[in-house]
Amino acid sequence: MRTGLLLLVISLTGRPALDAAQDAEWSERFRTEVAPFLEQTCLKCHSGEKPEGGLNLTSREHLLRGGDSGQVIDPDAPDESLLLSAIRYEGPEMPPNGRVSDQQIRLLADWIRGGTVWPADREKLQAPAAHSAPQVNAEARRHWSFQPVKRPQVPATDQGWEINEIDHFIAAGLQKRGLKAAPRAAPQTLVRRAGYGLLGLPPDQELQREFVSNPDSAAWRALIDALLASPHYGEHWGRHWLDLVRYAETNSYERDGAKPYVWRYRDYVISAFNDDVPYDQFLMEQLAGDELSQVTANSIVATGYYRLGRWDDEPADPELAVFDDLDDILTVTSQTMLGLTVNCARCHDHKIDPVPQQDYYRMLAFFRGIRRYGVRSEDSVRQASLMEIDRPEDEQVYAAALVRYETELMRLDEELDKLAQRVTPLFSDVEQEEFRHEMNRIPLIRKHANGVLNQRELQKYERLTGQRRTHLDSRPSALAQALSVREDVAGMQPTWVLLRGNPHVRGDEVQPGFPEVLSPPEPELLKSLNPETSGRRLALAKWITDPANPLTARVMVNRIWQYHFGRGLVRTASDFGFQGERPTHPELLDWLASEFVQRNWSIAEMHRLIMHSAVYQFSSAGDPQALESDPLNESCWRFDMRRLSAEELRDSILAVSGVLNLDQVFGPSIYSAIPDEVKAGQSRPGSGWGVSPPEQEFRRSIYIHVKRSLPDPLLERFDMADTDQTCPVRFNTTQPTQALALMNSEFVQQQAGLFAERLQQMHPHGTPRQLVRSGLQLVMQRAPTSDETAAGVALLTGLQEEEQLSPEDALRFFCLTALNLSEFIFVD
Repeated sequence: MRTGLLLLVISLTGRPALDAAQDAEWSERFRTEVAPFLEQTCLKCHSGEKPEGGLNLTSREHLLRGGDSGQVIDPDAPDESLLLSAIRYEGPEMPPNGRVSDQQIRLLADWIRGGTVWPADREKLQAPAAHSAPQVNAEARRHWSFQPVKRPQVPATDQGWEINEIDHFIAAGLQKRGLKAAPRAAPQTLVRRAGYGLLGLPPDQELQREFVSNPDSAAWRALIDALLASPHYGEHWGRHWLDLVRYAETNSYERDGAKPYVWRYRDYVISAFNDDVPYDQFLMEQLAGDELSQVTANSIVATGYYRLGRWDDEPADPELAVFDDLDDILTVTSQTMLGLTVNCARCHDHKIDPVPQQDYYRMLAFFRGIRRYGVRSEDSVRQASLMEIDRPEDEQVYAAALVRYETELMRLDEELDKLAQRVTPLFSDVEQEEFRHEMNRIPLIRKHANGVLNQRELQKYERLTGQRRTHLDSRPSALAQALSVREDVAGMQPTWVLLRGNPHVRGDEVQPGFPEVLSPPEPELLKSLNPETSGRRLALAKWITDPANPLTARVMVNRIWQYHFGRGLVRTASDFGFQGERPTHPELLDWLASEFVQRNWSIAEMHRLIMHSAVYQFSSAGDPQALESDPLNESCWRFDMRRLSAEELRDSILAVSGVLNLDQVFGPSIYSAIPDEVKAGQSRPGSGWGVSPPEQEFRRSIYIHVKRSLPDPLLERFDMADTDQTCPVRFNTTQPTQALALMNSEFVQQQAGLFAERLQQMHPHGTPRQLVRSGLQLVMQRAPTSDETAAGVALLTGLQEEEQLSPEDALRFFCLTALNLSEFIFVD
């Protein structure tokens, strides 16, 4: 009887009978999981008057009816349903643009087995509407990051481990999820974490001993203050900023020529972090350092920000090249300082964020007066981008520049003399005298060139004469020079909306303005105090650094959090728009942003606030319940382990081998040793890459010359920043070439040898145990255990006894192995 009733129900309804609870469960799952899947994946083709294959999936009735191939649901054998075969790619393959995930296949299979429940309130599904650009309206303005920063109330929690306000916000989130916080990390772990977090270097052994012997809160504060006072703090945190502004020292493209004196910008950034320059001032100097009421040498150097991008010195379309350069500046400025992808509206309205194309060109108008970095020649770069600053030039830098100047002048004179000597014998005595004056040389050569110089040689003489004249005007000055921004106020063109981004198809003219969705004020375009500038960039800088701007402080505190914890509270650090991820802890983000402004935009104060928290001091140890519930650590229940960055790894290897030069800071960049095989990949092998003496070569990685077409091989393999575009987050790849580089590269082999020499100097007649213990102590920044020491001794003796290596070679291979330990490469 029951079987007959079940068959009757199936025949009448097309699905097996479910009890009320099961029906309610599947009705809800249909609304939240199945319907969205069908709408987003299937209905683009399987809806409307003429659905693909005659199969309409907008209603249960149509689904059960099937299509041209027959029924797609088999109630008697659900797992053999044609619909499942199609999405499993076991017959007809649907969707045709790529197989859906296994999770989605399981969902649909379970739904069909459960009787294809289809609640009445979703009787007919709708195909997704064609996407249109978001409008700037009240709804768009309600997006979380477009709202003013409001200081939230700190949650009242009492978990027993909270130290400051940050901990209360995190504790509240953990309570909601029923998770426990990780315990405090071991003292040795905390010292190493702080050393790399602030300096990017292994911790000083004396500081480590002091803290480990008494790891209380006062000692922790003293340790952080000592690290922040180090000149090497700015080298590490300055590197983070250089990632964002795509810092490089060459122009890219075929010639990839050097950018003169660009290293002064790098030094400016390092100094700004060391001096804890308020972040709003830091931005103001870079955006408008030449338009401030008090222009200084530093503020001029800061405007080198505008000269860091690529430069095409032979563009096929010069007008397009101008707007490519401006787009590059706008992209970096909007993403780095505001967390907005305004650049996506260059050719049309932004497809995802409420940024119309007109807003893009209004923002671009702030930069419209900037002169290009140069026009075709290096001499034009000097005229457009170099400026003397009120600072004596370093003697060595001046001497080197003078040598380069004299060498180039000598070359030009030699080439001109070779051509002139073929013509001057034809001159009269009077002409010989006149030829001594430069203004007469080209006319006299032209007069007598016929039959002596061909047309090509004559043109070469004229070109070289022009180059010599320009070169004479570029004699190095005893005053320092800096790469900086220049404007052409008199020749500044209006700004038009460019249809489809094409500079040759102009639309409406626009004036400087801010993104409308942020409800900004109109720009206050005052007359610039600098007669050579328009004042537009100063107006932009004032708006970006206004405490009322909803984005600037949020974006920067999120970056500070990211650089300490590996990921920001907003994972998409340079995209706070609609496509970006929402913050995991929105109240904490806003509290930090308001605190940042209240603390005078001090980045050092934010370091203290974050590092003094219990959250920063959590262990990285796993917890089964937390790993099951929150495997990505969204709730910050523990500290995430991370690999050393490329620069940290190289600097740490140099530190362990004992040759890292920390005494010299600032100044012109140095050249690391690059194998000839790598240089062979250049169009002109080795061009633009010099040789530095060992003490210079072993300086910190931030001082290595950044040549776009020839990156340092070790840094490149370990995911150094992309220099062609802003880099908010470094890739963290795992590749075979990384292991090969740490074992076989010339650099690591060299450093392993120097490391071995250091150990031999520490223990001239040392036992294997002494050598191993000291080596592991240097690598791991802690005392090795007895088992670790025994394993090292076994390796050392085995290399000598089994491989027949000399004691020196065995020690070198032990050192090479130690430099490959995970504990050395990762920060816990």
